[in-house]
Amino acid sequence: MESVVFKDYMIKDDRQFNQFLLGKMNLFDASRINSNSILSSLNELYRNDYEKQKYFLQDYYFNYLDSIKSNILMEYYLMQGDIEELETLMEIERERGSKDMQTWITIYQILLKNQKGELSGTDLIDEIFKVKNTNSESLIFSLIVHLYGIQETGLFEPFHKVLTVVAPMVELMDNEYLREAYKIRLMEMEATTYLYMNEIEQCRSKCLEVIKRSELQFYFPIVYANFFHILGQTYMFENFEVAKYWVEQSRNALLQLSGNRAMDRTQYTVNTLDFLHSFWGIDIHTEPTDEAERAHRLIVQGRVDEAVDILEGLKKKRGYLTSYQLFYYGLAMNDDSMLNVARDVFTSNSNYFYLQLLSTENLHKYKKQIRRMKH
Repeated sequence: MESVVFKDYMIKDDRQFNQFLLGKMNLFDASRINSNSILSSLNELYRNDYEKQKYFLQDYYFNYLDSIKSNILMEYYLMQGDIEELETLMEIERERGSKDMQTWITIYQILLKNQKGELSGTDLIDEIFKVKNTNSESLIFSLIVHLYGIQETGLFEPFHKVLTVVAPMVELMDNEYLREAYKIRLMEMEATTYLYMNEIEQCRSKCLEVIKRSELQFYFPIVYANFFHILGQTYMFENFEVAKYWVEQSRNALLQLSGNRAMDRTQYTVNTLDFLHSFWGIDIHTEPTDEAERAHRLIVQGRVDEAVDILEGLKKKRGYLTSYQLFYYGLAMNDDSMLNVARDVFTSNSNYFYLQLLSTENLHKYKKQIRRMKH
């Protein structure tokens, strides 16, 4: 996205913005200013100040309702990680009763449930199929949400087939902001899929393609930071220092965001760093905050009984263990049958990258570390 000129002028400072938004000047014609213009100019003016961007956008939304679509604001808020503002906007639009906006509200409700872990995989696909789309933009976004569901099932061949249909549709979208937002969503899913498929070179190439477009970090900071995270993971079993560098880049980028907008994503990077240190047995004398990673750390410290207590507590609380937790449990118990169960779950989830944890080489490495620390 480029800096946008309004007619022959650029909105340059707070004063002009205030005067424009309050309708006190005739310098700018609101009917000739679109959402791309306002988002680009706000980004130029307040590159590292989301709160100010949000303030002006809200004024613009309420004063010139016809000039910016609510679904664009919904995507903007979600891409900025501002769930509170997104939910407030959805409530405003729900009360206004626009049929078109009700469709968008339904789609974003489904997506929020997915992000909160309340709806995923085939259940997500079932819900998004029920949406009655009212225009091409909502249809394209519904297909993108559908792709999240397919990805979560681990059915990567159907995922790529649907992707080849959706990607050209996104390229043809008129609205520049939505086009770029949807493109980076697709690229994030594609990079993640390549990681799980253990297609490392393709994954790295996709991540670097996005990372090189540094301007995207200002429009889509949370998703952009995730490409550092994904790239770092590709080095997980190959190079401790390189993996740590890229994951820390992701964590640091997220920590720069104001408020709690990226709290969950930041914790995810912290968990990955804890996993990395435990796997390599480097600087393992700290205690991770995540329970499963705390068990992982205890195992490589040789404190397997304590790790078993944590993992059994997780199973009792949730009713099941994840593939990683089953792996940790099998290590702690020195139970080959449990490790085989973990192998089956990684395989059924099509997580072939982290299936490498169960390679003969890595199992030998873990068991050697446990024996060394016990003595």
